[in-house]
Amino acid sequence: MLDKTPIAEYPSTQAALWQRSLDLQTALTRDAALLASRGITAARIQQFIDDTAEFGEMDPDTVVQQEGATVTAEKEAVRTALETAMQEALGIIGAQDPPRTARYKRFGASNVENLSDAKLHLAATMLVKQGRKYLAEYAGVGLTEAMLAAIESQNADFVESLTDRKEAESTRTGATRARILFANGLYQQLVRLCAAGEAYWKLTDATKAAEYVVDAGPRLQPLPTPSGPS
Repeated sequence: MLDKTPIAEYPSTQAALWQRSLDLQTALTRDAALLASRGITAARIQQFIDDTAEFGEMDPDTVVQQEGATVTAEKEAVRTALETAMQEALGIIGAQDPPRTARYKRFGASNVENLSDAKLHLAATMLVKQGRKYLAEYAGVGLTEAMLAAIESQNADFVESLTDRKEAESTRTGATRARILFANGLYQQLVRLCAAGEAYWKLTDATKAAEYVVDAGPRLQPLPTPSGPS
């Protein structure tokens, strides 16, 4: 079973989440000693800082999508070149044997533009095979081994481009999934740290408490204050 794309738990864009996480670090660093009484250790603050930095280094979806779009455009260019080479050879064959004849149909599909990728590959393979088999019959109207060799080479390039596109799609899916999961974890840290800081300052300093407010979205309860010896 294929993994489903995880659901984003953060109510903002990933860029906004990253910026909010960066902004919070000033207050966290200032209040580190005070927040220790709320269960927020220096190690947890440092983990949040490190995770924020790592998140900022991840390629955003726009970059990954652009890379995928480039691969797709390259694939289409390779397909067009293959279609053009096939149409040239089929045009030569059709000049001697009209498309509706059995002699023409033995070379495979004629309307190559409407074929799926898989069928285009098979059609090109058949055209080369049959073209070489009957090359002598069409040499007089311009069919050459060089044309067939070019189709064979472009067909191989086409198959490679399909593999590249599949790999790009897989990479894009994996990167998107990893980024959402990482962002979810960062958001969970963010709201817990904010909850602890806001609770600490809520009754004594409204300005500092406001520095810990998380924008619209689910709020996690602040961590319980460790109970000291009675």
